[in-house]
Amino acid sequence: MDAGHCMYNLFLNSLGYGAVPYLWTKLRDDPGFFRGRLGFFDAGSPRQGKPRIWFHAASVGEVTGAIPTCHALKNELPGAAVCLTVGTPQGFRFARRQLPLDIQVLPFPLDFPWVLKRTFRVIKPDLYAAFESEFWPNLFHLLKRKGVPAMLLNGRISDRSAAAYRVLRPFFEPIFRQFQWLAMHAETDRVNAVSLGAPADRTLVLGSSKYDGLSSRVNSARVDYWREKLRISPHSPAVVGGSLRGMECIELLRVFRSLYALNSEAVGIFVPRHLHRIPAMVEWLQERGISYHLLSNLEKGSEERLSPIVLVDRIGILFDLYGLGSLVFCGGTLEPVGGHNILEPAAWKKPVFYGPYLKKVEHEHRILQAFGGSFPVRDGEDLLDLWKYWIVHLPKLNIHGENAGRALESLSGAASRHVALIMNTLSETRYPALTRHA
Repeated sequence: MDAGHCMYNLFLNSLGYGAVPYLWTKLRDDPGFFRGRLGFFDAGSPRQGKPRIWFHAASVGEVTGAIPTCHALKNELPGAAVCLTVGTPQGFRFARRQLPLDIQVLPFPLDFPWVLKRTFRVIKPDLYAAFESEFWPNLFHLLKRKGVPAMLLNGRISDRSAAAYRVLRPFFEPIFRQFQWLAMHAETDRVNAVSLGAPADRTLVLGSSKYDGLSSRVNSARVDYWREKLRISPHSPAVVGGSLRGMECIELLRVFRSLYALNSEAVGIFVPRHLHRIPAMVEWLQERGISYHLLSNLEKGSEERLSPIVLVDRIGILFDLYGLGSLVFCGGTLEPVGGHNILEPAAWKKPVFYGPYLKKVEHEHRILQAFGGSFPVRDGEDLLDLWKYWIVHLPKLNIHGENAGRALESLSGAASRHVALIMNTLSETRYPALTRHA
């Protein structure tokens, strides 16, 4: 065990004592999930089959990328035992809803040696594959000791993250060297991975399997459900502001108020990224005497929509709501957050409007722009000017929606490339007969 790993364990053990009250609270809130994080799983006996593949995704965002790869691998190797671990309760529940029963979904174990040993006895992996950026020193130490190859899929390492990893280089450089393959999302991610010690000849750019899963999630019945629940006629333009951050929550309300003056049939649906923003949005509307509805009240039937404004006060439904949109804005882009998933509306063949802060989604932005499927704006005033034009030319906007759909289609295929890489890795290590070339 190297010096960096020893330092990490000393830090983790000291942290563990302070974490006991926190873990006790979480055990009370969601006992099954947090028992799993301690290595006590409620999922029964391990799945049977060979080879045994352990996928890991941190939360909902990473799970959306893991799902297409899990499906593609089971299609290629129906006899494989596939397990997906997830690090948050929301992501865990989402994965269980989206994956079939023959793919085992478990809570991700805490990075303590005694927890990991119990987890290895359940999963018994032949290969471990993490999604995006999950680097746990004790886990990788145990993988190496047991001779289990590790891979990174949909790899993302921003310049900011790379700088943080360099500060903690003794902890993380051995992990980057240990990966059998790193399948990165984009070239900038590949460059950063190599700079942190990843072997250049085993670090590739394969895109993201998140794109493969988006089109498969499109369900017109869900749009019909929300259209009926919100009483939106097919002729009423729907404005959807999704994943709104910070001042965007108020700015989109302001933009919609001006837009509504042009078209009194318009309906505005506003989805903050974090629900604690709802009270500030409510306060802004009430101060101006503007009526509104909370989505939860409309959904349970205690109210019927009479106001043109709906505030979405629950999570997990934004993707479906994008399907309603005539004009769609993706948040985290007027605020210097760097953007969220700007391709989700494209799955519904909706053109995407977003602000100038796109560091996290620069690759997706370039593709959408190349196909003519998006409209970057400088600020709220610029957005309002564009929407004033498009709200009276909506049929022409459909062309850009088709372009957005083609942009998304051009990015698909990463899940299949992941499967080829997994099979080649297994052939190099434990299962020579599985060789498959991408």
